Amino acid sequence: MTGIDMSSNRLTGSIPFEMGELSQLRSLNLSNNFLTGPIPNSFQNLKNVESLDLSHNKLSGGIPKELAGLTSLSTFSVAYNNLSGRIPFERQFSTFGTQSYDDNLDLCGDPLPRNVQPQTRLNLDMRMKLKGLE
Repeated sequence: MTGIDMSSNRLTGSIPFEMGELSQLRSLNLSNNFLTGPIPNSFQNLKNVESLDLSHNKLSGGIPKELAGLTSLSTFSVAYNNLSGRIPFERQFSTFGTQSYDDNLDLCGDPLPRNVQPQTRLNLDMRMKLKGLE
């Protein structure tokens, strides 16, 4: 099997850890669904993947730094999720532009102009608690 395209299928829940065990996969498209939770660390095992599209979901957490070891990766998008933390900007990841990360307000680091992780959601939550608007 060289590719899996499950885009726009209204998938819900988290991405199964086992998807990272498909080591011969060259393309994985899970975009335009309702997937939640983190990007599985097991994706570091997708050593042959050239294209990984996780955009337009509700994924949270960080981008696992181990994904920088996917040296065949030439197309990558996690745009329009709820990801946070620092982008692992090394190896292949240094070739991806800002559009790969669009609308993840709590992501920071190169190639984004934000070098410090924003605290916008935390600050908003704190302000709402102080005002009694929980």
